Amino acid sequence: MEMGMNLGQSQRLEQTLSPQLLQSVNILQKNALELETAIKEEMEANPLLELDETMPEEMMGEAAQADKSEMADEFDGPLSSDESKGDNGSEQEMDFGSGTLYDSADTDYDILDNTSDSDWVKRIEDGSNDVDAPFKDLNSGSQDPNDAWDRPQKDRDGSLQDKLRDQLDEWSGNPLLLRQLADEGCDELRFRDLVRYLIDSLDENGFLQGADEIAMAKVLADNDRFIVEIERVIRGEIPLEAASLPVAEAIHVLQSFKPRGIGARNLQESFLIQAMAIDDFPPLAIQILKEHFEDLEALHYGKIAKDMGVATDEVQQAVSSLSRLAPHPGLQISGSNVHVKVVDLRVIEKRGHFEVECKRSALKRLRINKMYAGMLDNKNLSKSDREYFQQHLTRAKDFIKAVDNRFTTMEKVMRAIVELQPEFFKKGKAFLKPMILQDVATMVERDLSTVSRVTNGKYVDTPFGIFELKDFFTSGVKQGAAESAKVVGSAQVVDAIKQVIDTEDKKKPLSDQAIADLLSERGIQVARRTVTKYREGELKILPARLRKIC
Repeated sequence: MEMGMNLGQSQRLEQTLSPQLLQSVNILQKNALELETAIKEEMEANPLLELDETMPEEMMGEAAQADKSEMADEFDGPLSSDESKGDNGSEQEMDFGSGTLYDSADTDYDILDNTSDSDWVKRIEDGSNDVDAPFKDLNSGSQDPNDAWDRPQKDRDGSLQDKLRDQLDEWSGNPLLLRQLADEGCDELRFRDLVRYLIDSLDENGFLQGADEIAMAKVLADNDRFIVEIERVIRGEIPLEAASLPVAEAIHVLQSFKPRGIGARNLQESFLIQAMAIDDFPPLAIQILKEHFEDLEALHYGKIAKDMGVATDEVQQAVSSLSRLAPHPGLQISGSNVHVKVVDLRVIEKRGHFEVECKRSALKRLRINKMYAGMLDNKNLSKSDREYFQQHLTRAKDFIKAVDNRFTTMEKVMRAIVELQPEFFKKGKAFLKPMILQDVATMVERDLSTVSRVTNGKYVDTPFGIFELKDFFTSGVKQGAAESAKVVGSAQVVDAIKQVIDTEDKKKPLSDQAIADLLSERGIQVARRTVTKYREGELKILPARLRKIC
């Protein structure tokens, strides 16, 4: 084989992203809290970038009123500027549906455009495009009562796993158990690790789930005998009674935590854990759960009564006590993940029209440091120092442009959503119509990936609550086989199913097929399997046989 160097030519097509565009994309996909962090980190790294904190806080309200014509409101909605007023200063109606999609997007600095630097010179001279805007520290509270909607919506409770880990930290086994575990080759630290593994194996309902193929391959490769045994118990390959002491006790410890029913492998086991923890729970009901669960699911009360040698009425009375048990114990706290929602946008109704307002306060506080920027005019500045200041000045400009592009793009996308989903903003979530990202991308003339980044992690305050932008993109159910058949949004179908179940006779709950038939009578054509999917996946509602109340 001949070895050596060769000179050749080839053609290929590739896309090269400039550092400015990469920064713009990175800023675009950040949520509000991540953006604040990015701004603080950039200011620490770049001395030419700063926040305007010169205006005393007590003077902010006075300045805002005294020079309203020169400053932008903290929200750049279509009615926040003088362009929304007539000659006499009165507010004019802004018809969002007829041409206001780009009303507040005139300052869209595209990273790829070779735009003028006049605005950035103004930032150097004045500190901001809006010199009298009330600048405050990112962590300070808002003085404007209209900003109350922007307060973080925080669930102070921990997630399901966090709650269980806290209980594990407080758990202390008795000395006898710890000695028995040590004799089995499992000290206390190792035992706690096994319980933590079980906690991480819980789904949102609080049930133990076996590892997927990739995770299981890693488990087998690590060859940890206790972890392998745990997986086999979860998968039902080994009865819990036949498991080793460390594995069996780890599962028992987890099942002793609150909420009761956590750590079960199936619904029957979860019901039994909960029932056994209730002092006055009927013994007959516990026996039914243990010995006749399949007949219970099939509502074969007569068969249960015959097998147990009791009256059918006694069985029905015992079954009615099952309503005290939670079929999804994990949902009691699994939805309580620590999650802070900071709203970037809001949609408000003014004179019958819906308008979008975008909070740009983070952008308006950003400015170029005048002292450092002014050093570039010093003729005695060394070459290395001049290059340093020039480099960081360019970097600061690019960063401000990227932040501005984030807000402008986000506002454009939200305006398009309002135009495409008018019924939602008038009537609520049940009236969301099917919509895909491409619909909005086409409307705002942006790339599909850009719209995807904008809608992920960004929140808007609407008349019907706070929503993530991606929540407005829903699938639909086609009504009929024809290509021109109407499509009903999945949100409307879910709402209709919930209404039917809420109004059903609890003594004779409707099957999924019966629900599908009722929806058909109401003009919504759905298959039984579709009802089942939404009932279980979206609504977390039990099947008819388990909803029955005697």
